[in-house]
Amino acid sequence: MKICSKKDLKVMAGVLAAASLLGGCNVNVRTNKNILKGDSKARTEINLNEVSTTEFDENSMDALYRKYCFDIFSQTVKDYGSNDNIMISPASIMMALDMVAAGAKGESLKQLTDIFAEGQGPLTQQAYAASLMDKINEAEKVEFSCANAVWSNKDILGDSVNLDYIDYIKGTFDAEYNVRSFDKRTPDEINSWVDEHTDHMIRKAIDNLNPETVMVLVNAIAFDANWNEPYKESQVIDDDFTTYEGNTQNVKFLRCNGKNYFETEKATGFMKYYEGCEYAFLAILPTDESISANEFIKNFSADDYEAFISSKSFDYDVVTMIPEFESDFEFGLNDTIENMGAQNIFHSELADLSGIAGEPGDLYVSKVIHKTHIEVDAHGTKAAAVTSVSLDAAGAQPVVREIRLVECDRPFAYAIVDAGTMAPVFIGTVNEV
Repeated sequence: MKICSKKDLKVMAGVLAAASLLGGCNVNVRTNKNILKGDSKARTEINLNEVSTTEFDENSMDALYRKYCFDIFSQTVKDYGSNDNIMISPASIMMALDMVAAGAKGESLKQLTDIFAEGQGPLTQQAYAASLMDKINEAEKVEFSCANAVWSNKDILGDSVNLDYIDYIKGTFDAEYNVRSFDKRTPDEINSWVDEHTDHMIRKAIDNLNPETVMVLVNAIAFDANWNEPYKESQVIDDDFTTYEGNTQNVKFLRCNGKNYFETEKATGFMKYYEGCEYAFLAILPTDESISANEFIKNFSADDYEAFISSKSFDYDVVTMIPEFESDFEFGLNDTIENMGAQNIFHSELADLSGIAGEPGDLYVSKVIHKTHIEVDAHGTKAAAVTSVSLDAAGAQPVVREIRLVECDRPFAYAIVDAGTMAPVFIGTVNEV
């Protein structure tokens, strides 16, 4: 089945680059063993051929995905430890790590699966990820698509990569598979692919490759959408935004009336649809005006989000206001992923990625870097994300209606969500404009 479109990806892009490296501190010892040379006897733990026929309960998996989104966003904010603007793409991170999980075994496989769908089996999670990719590529009215590519270091891996694994990532993730002798030109080749498939929003996924790098996997999610009801020129106004430090910034705001209102003890908000109404921008404004958006999100759990989206009401006319903003974010996610429960993959003595190549402990994750960019203006939304994962190796009569105000003129959180499931594709905070 064809999962990902190979057309040029427009702006909202999540890119995951995974560089697989030989495990262990002593590279020479592992290289001399020749464990990754010659015919591979590697086998995946799960039958990857069964993924396409695996059925799952959509409501249950959507709920687990929403939980994962806010778990990883909250953990990222906690680990980042700053009140800068933050945005991540949980969808991109999940899909890319699921490509790693497809070659994981034992506790490594279980820990990765449980980050996304605790209590579900790996086949179910793999099938859900594939289904989500289908949904992205079938979106109408917005440009929403994904692409994947893999570079394999033939000088180290040779022909030792598990053929079943290669067939799976090519068939399910539609990954382009490239075999190269890794040298100083390889990062340029990878970054050129990234640049092209993020519409030049992200120029670089990796700076260089370690001598032990054996594989680089890249996943890109792209989203470019106009508002379903664009802002008129009269609705773009100048006003003050108060930063988390109490300073004021005179910026352009987008102001209009709406009907979608959310309110809980912790936050109020509104939702504005993109063209086609399949996806929407969700603003989440803390009721506590004294804290930054990052402080707010640290304690805004998945249960809080479920309560928030369940509070949706059409009983009010809602005056909404958000600033035009643009922000970038970069952060190492090693600790975040470990803190969420997937520890083994980061330690060569515990990692088992032998479904990709070699034996348990030969491949382990050494570095996870996440970069994002977003732009919100009167026309719509553009954004990009890149994650590099290195594996070392209305009535008849007028009705008087109450009015509610949701004016995001101070730190707030937001999400770009599937309007049907309210599952976030991107989540972020704005502490300053």
